[in-house]
Amino acid sequence: MNEAPARRASIRRRLLLFLVGSLLLTVAGASFVSYWVGMESASDAYDRALLDPAIDIAENIKVDAAGARVDLPRRAVEALVYDHVDKVFFQVRAESGRIVDGVDDLPPPPGALEVDQHLFFDGVYHGDPVRIAALRASNGFVVQVGETLNKRNRLVKEILLAGLIPTLLVAGVSIGLAWVGIARGLQPLERVRNHLLSRRSGDLSPIPEIHAPIEILPVVDAFNGLLGQLRLANELQQRFLANAAHQLRTPLAGLQMHLELLSRRELPPDTRAEVGRMHGATARAGHLASQLLALARAEGGSDRSHPSELINLRTVADDAAHRWAPKAIARNIDLGFALEPALVPGDALLIPELLDNLIDNALLYTPEGGTVTVATGQREGTPFLSVEDTGPGIPAAERGRVTERFYRVPGTAGDGSGLGLAIVKEIADRHGATIEVSTRDASGGTRVRVEFLQRAPAVGTVRARQG
Repeated sequence: MNEAPARRASIRRRLLLFLVGSLLLTVAGASFVSYWVGMESASDAYDRALLDPAIDIAENIKVDAAGARVDLPRRAVEALVYDHVDKVFFQVRAESGRIVDGVDDLPPPPGALEVDQHLFFDGVYHGDPVRIAALRASNGFVVQVGETLNKRNRLVKEILLAGLIPTLLVAGVSIGLAWVGIARGLQPLERVRNHLLSRRSGDLSPIPEIHAPIEILPVVDAFNGLLGQLRLANELQQRFLANAAHQLRTPLAGLQMHLELLSRRELPPDTRAEVGRMHGATARAGHLASQLLALARAEGGSDRSHPSELINLRTVADDAAHRWAPKAIARNIDLGFALEPALVPGDALLIPELLDNLIDNALLYTPEGGTVTVATGQREGTPFLSVEDTGPGIPAAERGRVTERFYRVPGTAGDGSGLGLAIVKEIADRHGATIEVSTRDASGGTRVRVEFLQRAPAVGTVRARQG
């Protein structure tokens, strides 16, 4: 059973989780400390306020022949225990436990009190939580004053809101600043990433270290070392391919010439047929060697021996007409040209090679009596060249693969090697151009259009090759 792929680590996510987690933990701790300090201060203040009426009542307890009593007018007592928010209760109890005044069911202190000693404790009175101040007077009477917790609970909310809201605002701003700071801190990584993604395929030049921050400079150096090894291996491969193709062309050309001379002699029919097949195979091998040499030249991304020139595609196509007209006539194919000026910056050797391979591919698969049309111009300001033929066409499912090396559409007749459109793609990629393979019209056929997305620079900035 296949395991689920592990989640990729993210520097941004790890930094944010660490910073946000630390910040939230700090906010929670600060809020708790603020709440605890505030509650302790408020509780002390309310407890002292609760003790004052207990002291006043204790100082006004009188004992005479009629017994013990609180020697204060009833209104004064009510004023002492009045509160507009909470309910306040008092109780005066003698040493014997007899209730002298006030309510008779207020919870007693949790322990015995010494003379002139007081304490505060929590209790429940008639189902409501209360805070009680208890005092033993010098005459032995115990005075208790209790109140409900409405003011205290309201103060808790106010303390929480007063401390939590600014803290949360600060936390939100800090998280936003952390997000922006991390994003800005990771911008050098983004620049390196964008630099790599914007490269053309086959570009193995080193990453400029100016794009890399110090922290990932070792990674960039290692990557540049790998690119250097790949570049060397690619150059060796291209050099071998070019040398092999070049070395093959000479003996193949000699062999083809000898076979042509041999075919002019008087030969038995079966021998002449064999010589003809050998001549055809030799011609195909020579053509393949030429295509391999062209492919090696097109793939040589590091080769900048040929400077960029301002090339008129119309002139390139006009030159191609003289080279390919004899072959088209020999095969009874109508080779036509619809040419308009179109200037592109490019390699003056590779662009004609691109067009030659398009025309060669079209002539190869167009039956006798067919038509091949070469067109150049601009479409919505974009220079293009295209080659159309009346051949069998390319199925839509195969159009994405016909630019692969040595790939031929299954069932296709002809002696093609499957390199023509691969060479076209290599040259197009090198010039930042796109290839569009489509049907010529409703009757079939193939249209290959190459659009050069790089606009021509101003005339005079490069050498011009125009007709």
